[in-house]
Amino acid sequence: MKVEKVKVGIVGLGLVSNSHIKAFLSHPNSEVIAVCDLCEELAKSVAEKNGIPKYYTSYEEMLKDPVINTIDITTPTFLHKSMTVSAARAGKNIHCEKPFCLTLKECEEACQEAEKQGVRLMIGESYIFMSPIKKARALIDAGEIGKPQQIRQRFGEWVERDNVLGDRLIGEGHGWREDSKKAGGEGFPWMFDHCVHFFATAEYLMNDSKIREIYSVKSDLSWLADQKIDTQMDLYGINEAGDIPIMTWTYEDSACQGVWMRAEVLNGKYDPMTGFSVVIIGDKGMIEVLGEGAGGLEYDGKPVHLILHRKGGETETFRFEEGSDDVWKSEVSYYSQAHINQIYDFVNALVDGVQPPYTGVDGTWAIKTTIAAICSAKEGKPVLVNEVSDERYMR
Repeated sequence: MKVEKVKVGIVGLGLVSNSHIKAFLSHPNSEVIAVCDLCEELAKSVAEKNGIPKYYTSYEEMLKDPVINTIDITTPTFLHKSMTVSAARAGKNIHCEKPFCLTLKECEEACQEAEKQGVRLMIGESYIFMSPIKKARALIDAGEIGKPQQIRQRFGEWVERDNVLGDRLIGEGHGWREDSKKAGGEGFPWMFDHCVHFFATAEYLMNDSKIREIYSVKSDLSWLADQKIDTQMDLYGINEAGDIPIMTWTYEDSACQGVWMRAEVLNGKYDPMTGFSVVIIGDKGMIEVLGEGAGGLEYDGKPVHLILHRKGGETETFRFEEGSDDVWKSEVSYYSQAHINQIYDFVNALVDGVQPPYTGVDGTWAIKTTIAAICSAKEGKPVLVNEVSDERYMR
């Protein structure tokens, strides 16, 4: 469905909606017609603050608005499938935040409805739209490190900037994040919420080679029960199912492997390097690159966002002057620039009448790899991605 101008209604006014509103309002080929939230005070306030003409407290009523041709879903995960299906049946194009849905069946039903109704569907996989990550992919495509063969992902603490989150992520109304029935994960809600990011990035930086098999290492967190977690980001509590501090995987290309390692305050470990960062190893060089909330990467005594090491050649560094992050103490602008990049590509795809860059099929695959990781943690053995199912995951 090609449109001359994207006229969007945004449903769910939590943290990420701020970045989405910035993006749609700043793109010349889009405008925000309405916002929707169950809290009327919040919906009215956001609309007035941003000069948005309409606000709703009923999603069904917003879908009836004939001016709106696109819906942006930024609600909790358990609402994604039903809201996507309803939007498709209303003839609206759809941008839906990650994780796509709670189960593979839900993902498939949502994709089928979008295809049946002839509307475009994009999943908000923002990690692959971060400027440093996009640059890393461009360098890989240009052959700067030869054949990429190994991915090393490092996850340290996200450090909040100037208490900007307030009660938007913690407190009344956000308990769904700790509830696997609403956030997904079958006992691992944090992993379900974030693994889609980690695996999408791992495939994007490995020339789109698909992950074949995953092995998750599980550890006990019960010893932390009496510890005071000194952070506002303790959204998920002490997980009774345990923690997954390390994941390893192989790709369809048997020459390639990956590893993800988590050491931060929420799992009782310490790493001075904050946020998400990645190392990509090739036969002719190596790339080190920062992602969401990341800091601590330096070269020659200066902070940088990306380092390209060439085998037997010159090392080159890169910075992306996009302003500081809206949420994290990080020079990498995830909130909001990564989301702005993502929304811009979505808008451009709708105007050009082409498929968006990260489709419902892509979002479904990310859910499948995440389910494989959780099955591996539960079963204590490597799991082939193509062998997982909702039934195996939920038993």
